[in-house]
Amino acid sequence: MEQDNHTNNQVDKAVTEGGSYDIIRQRLLEQGDELDTKIAQLNKARSDEFGSTELTVLGRSRVRTEHNCLGRDIVQVGPHLVFGYNVFIGLKKTTRIEDVFSMYTLKHEDDTFTLSSVELAGSFLADSKFKHDFDELYRYYKDTHLVQLVIKDGHLLAGFQIGERLDDLRVFRWAVSADGNTVTYVDNRGERDLDLPQKHDFEWIETERDDIVQGRFPHVNILDTVFVETIGGDLTVKIENNSQTGEGIYSEPVVEENQSINDASISYAKVGNLLLIKILPYKELQWRYFLFNPFNSEVQRIDAIGDSCVSLPEDHGVIFPDGFYLETGEYKSFDINHPGLQFKRRIRSPNGEDMLFIFYEPIDGTFALLSYNLITKTLQNPIVTHGYALADNGTAIVFTAGEEPTRMHPMQVWQTPFCSDEFASAA
Repeated sequence: MEQDNHTNNQVDKAVTEGGSYDIIRQRLLEQGDELDTKIAQLNKARSDEFGSTELTVLGRSRVRTEHNCLGRDIVQVGPHLVFGYNVFIGLKKTTRIEDVFSMYTLKHEDDTFTLSSVELAGSFLADSKFKHDFDELYRYYKDTHLVQLVIKDGHLLAGFQIGERLDDLRVFRWAVSADGNTVTYVDNRGERDLDLPQKHDFEWIETERDDIVQGRFPHVNILDTVFVETIGGDLTVKIENNSQTGEGIYSEPVVEENQSINDASISYAKVGNLLLIKILPYKELQWRYFLFNPFNSEVQRIDAIGDSCVSLPEDHGVIFPDGFYLETGEYKSFDINHPGLQFKRRIRSPNGEDMLFIFYEPIDGTFALLSYNLITKTLQNPIVTHGYALADNGTAIVFTAGEEPTRMHPMQVWQTPFCSDEFASAA
């Protein structure tokens, strides 16, 4: 209460002394800076008390494969790392399990990380039923190649593309115990387990004829919040339901100038307080994606929303493959340059402070790992990789495959806050 009275007295004093907008604005900015400082101090005290783990590179290592190959994916299974790749052996008639998989353990001494090879004999990859199914796969499908390794819902999945289409898959499944030490082969019928979730975790609503407001400059009314049209040579977004003027808060040209109000396809979605809009002007092939923030009446064109977009926790905003937009108006994007990334999964740290959003492009097997902090509302630079393996203690191994087959495969070792709940409880 005393703090509120002090704040009010400061504002009243500013009005009495000058009453000018600049003075009041300066006072409010100073109070805002003071509040930010106190929040930072409180957050530091919280981190000191409960601990906080940064997403940082700990070191580097490499693995050596028997043949030249292109690395495809990597996964942590209990104490071991399983590295999957595609080998090009020329005239060799048969493909062995060793030509696709190898296993390693990560060792850390002083500041050095070493990935030591583990024999497949005696491991779950030497299971006789799996070997039979594996041999049969490569015998009947000559263009078979590994596309993905993943731990999901207590199962290890190994997906192989057997045809020209991405969904021509054969997926091997192993049941993995909670501690990861017992791995049992199940079958080769896990195709549905590899399905990606929806690209958006919200529903697009298509506008209808009843949403059109006629007038000299007709437009489409979206939730009585924004008004859009693509006539007269440009796409315009307005925040006033005024069809007598054609001006708005945002505009950009369209290809076909002579189109009517009915010609464009327009849909929208409400995510928290944010309004997402997608528009396909007449005779155009590419949808345009926009975000309207009522907090600052800002319109931002963000076409990455079309590839994939999901909501951040607690109505903070939305995140997409190359960045995020917060309800506060903060917008950040990164130059990832990997089109086609789709939302795959999210992982929350045991302390609830950090969340990892994983986007995946299935053709090249590219991942974009975006870590968001709910306390600071910040997004760290994304990790773009061809494979990642996350251990129970939060240590992650990532690699980026080269353009040419090779025997040496560089790996990065990362420290992350995304350990398992069991590890966090024990710690």
